[in-house]
Amino acid sequence: MEPQTFVPAATKFEKNAALATANRAAAIARDAKAARRRSKPRKLDSEESLTGEVAGAAIERMLEEMPIYRLWNWLCRPEFFGLDNIPDEKPLIFVGNHTMYGIYDMPLMIYELRKRKGVTLRGLAHPLHYASAFGDLLARYGAVKATPRNCFKLIEAGESVLLYPGGAREVAKRRGEANTLIWKEETDFVRLAMRHGCTIVPFAALGVDDAFSIALDSNDIMASPAGEPIRRMFADMGAGPDTGIDPADAIPPIAMGLLPFVPTPSRLYFNFMEPIRTDHYTVEQLEDKEVCSALYKHVKHEVEGSIEFLRVKREQDPISGLLPRAVLNLAEFWDGN
Repeated sequence: MEPQTFVPAATKFEKNAALATANRAAAIARDAKAARRRSKPRKLDSEESLTGEVAGAAIERMLEEMPIYRLWNWLCRPEFFGLDNIPDEKPLIFVGNHTMYGIYDMPLMIYELRKRKGVTLRGLAHPLHYASAFGDLLARYGAVKATPRNCFKLIEAGESVLLYPGGAREVAKRRGEANTLIWKEETDFVRLAMRHGCTIVPFAALGVDDAFSIALDSNDIMASPAGEPIRRMFADMGAGPDTGIDPADAIPPIAMGLLPFVPTPSRLYFNFMEPIRTDHYTVEQLEDKEVCSALYKHVKHEVEGSIEFLRVKREQDPISGLLPRAVLNLAEFWDGN
């Protein structure tokens, strides 16, 4: 008789958990096919794109229509702190940190705020995004072109505006810049809030930057043979150096996670700080550079403190690892929606 190979219980447990996870992914994909047939993305006209009703309804269906995000939600099981700090009054301006690539946590945050708080976040996307294949998708889920007129109309309509002062530069992080703010020393967003009496909600996101290892950052890419064609491409799109847009600040890194450009499924964390009211500022203070700079620094300090708060919470989290999260999801029969 051949001797039997001893398989530790822990190994069997991990295999069973992995199999269950794969089965869950397949179930999510099957459910999503029906959702896509029921509701196909369509391009919104200008009036719809500046009202939250259509966008809010689409956001509520996001995980049904986009199975990859439903699976990602299941794997990452986002944790939210400070939701009670979000006020009921409108308009609001949410100001926070952009993580690498900008697509792995923001949609889940937008979805959860809609489901839990009834808040429809309206992102301001650079016009170049609308020249890509993602233009219609951005519009469907609430984003509008980042123009002063559109921003004014959103605020005038009492919408909740999502702003990332770091912009493309913060998305295109370089080595050593994980979980750091890369904001321009400009006070445009605080002046916008002061002018319209908007309440600012500082927030932070943590998890994506630590799920990647950068192989080549924008400095490496622009110094390579690909650098010159990239510069010409940006110039052809009307985004050359003479427009104030440096291609090196907009080129995302080549980073490794689970796959190239795909992060390891780390847990995502979000925190919303106490709101900062601006309706008490006078017209004279709006033109005072020191007053605007002080408010800018206050908001930035709140976001930086929020990132540190989330670091501590992650260290204390018993399900920060993928395996215990997957086990808990299965035990609760949670389908990621």
